[in-house]
Amino acid sequence: MPNDSLQLRDDLLACLPSLVIDRPLAESGQRVVYLARFDDSLIPDDVPPPEDDDPDAKPFLHGWQGWGDIVVKVVSGADSETIARLQAEADILGEVRPTNFPRLLYDNLFYENPVTEERLAERLYVTVEEFIVSKPLSEVIDQYRGNEERVLDVAIGIAEALLPLWMHPKRFVHRDIKPANVLIRKTGEVVVIDLGIARETGAKGVTKTGFNLAPYTLGFAAPEQIENEKTSITFKTDLFTIGVLMYLLHSGIRPFEPRKNMHDFEILLATKNDNPPPLSQASGASAALSDFVEKAMQKEPFKRHRTPALFIQELRELRGRSTPKN
Repeated sequence: MPNDSLQLRDDLLACLPSLVIDRPLAESGQRVVYLARFDDSLIPDDVPPPEDDDPDAKPFLHGWQGWGDIVVKVVSGADSETIARLQAEADILGEVRPTNFPRLLYDNLFYENPVTEERLAERLYVTVEEFIVSKPLSEVIDQYRGNEERVLDVAIGIAEALLPLWMHPKRFVHRDIKPANVLIRKTGEVVVIDLGIARETGAKGVTKTGFNLAPYTLGFAAPEQIENEKTSITFKTDLFTIGVLMYLLHSGIRPFEPRKNMHDFEILLATKNDNPPPLSQASGASAALSDFVEKAMQKEPFKRHRTPALFIQELRELRGRSTPKN
């Protein structure tokens, strides 16, 4: 697992010498994330500015100060499979350009210092994204408990953010919707992050087919994702996860983890085999919301909503009928 360290920062600054790191934001199993900015005054003299007569030039470092606060994600010494996943994330952001995702500003796999051309001790994969002023849903999750109106707003925001992925010719699937990957702006607008395990519908992929062989988040992933049934992983896999998130937001209960200290394998089996109590019973939700969430969390994909449009339409109809909570 990568960790924030002086060595990692030194290697990163060797690759991006005008970068100013303010503080680490997170560490995950794949990468370290920094809040940072660029200072054009720190650009080395031997990094040339763009040619004035080349409108298509993408200058390295020059003008990047204008991006303001940015998020830098860095992986050091990752294996080829991890690099492939991260590059796929950047490719999707560049190809689809979904509105409610952070804007990708730069990405590169560094084998050597781009200024001195000296070989790095370990290769670095670096992405630079816009910084979203927001709070992760995981930090404000208690504010949604029992509030149908707010739960529906989040679900609509997530579905509309994912719609460009679902409707793209390659039919991308996010596969990792969870509270930590949903950001809430001060306006209430929803932003979705982390396409690290997104996949193209029907694509061969880099993992083997079979139970528990694909990447997923325990307690949120759909049964077909746990089984890694690649032909069954579609937008409906994301619908299942949105349903799980709605259940958690309204009730404060993880539907497939109702008891504390459950073993991981117990949670996997519960996701595959168990049906949690209806949301109307678990937290007093309306019958309409409870039925919607139950449908989204059906074990068999064909029993879930037939199209993204119908899913969003029904969410909006529920939102229109919901009674604001004082």
